[in-house]
Amino acid sequence: NYGLAHSTPVWAPGNLLFVSSAYSGGSRVLNLSQSDGKTAVKELWHSPRLQAHFGTVIRLGDHLYFSSGDNVALITCVNLRSGETVWLQRGFAKAQLVASEGKLILLDEDGTLALVEPTPNELRVLAKASVLQNTAWTPPTLAGAKLYLRDRKNLMALDLAVK
Repeated sequence: NYGLAHSTPVWAPGNLLFVSSAYSGGSRVLNLSQSDGKTAVKELWHSPRLQAHFGTVIRLGDHLYFSSGDNVALITCVNLRSGETVWLQRGFAKAQLVASEGKLILLDEDGTLALVEPTPNELRVLAKASVLQNTAWTPPTLAGAKLYLRDRKNLMALDLAVK
């Protein structure tokens, strides 16, 4: 509705491209192919209900994990190839995700940081803490064993090295 698309498209094997936007944009997977120097686009599926508002979408195998929704956001698992919503999880505000070693580091807009283990069956919350006080829309950044977090007023670095 506002000409906005805040989430980064996700490329997948088989020349599949997942794109998503909030504000009535929805989500879709496109299959791209090339013949005689021309690119053909075929839409595999579209869902107006799946809306990555501003957060990152993580692909692990054939499943996509992201925070979906405008006002109320749910952590969502979607089958990349079929568009089927596999599960929805409450308990976090709109969230940004970063993948590391099969797990996700989640930072929601309320400043809650969590380590979660996503599977096509469930989202297991392994640890959760409130670490920031102001609106946090910036994705967490993982560099080696350092995790950088930012809200509108603060920047934080956490050392995740096992000692």
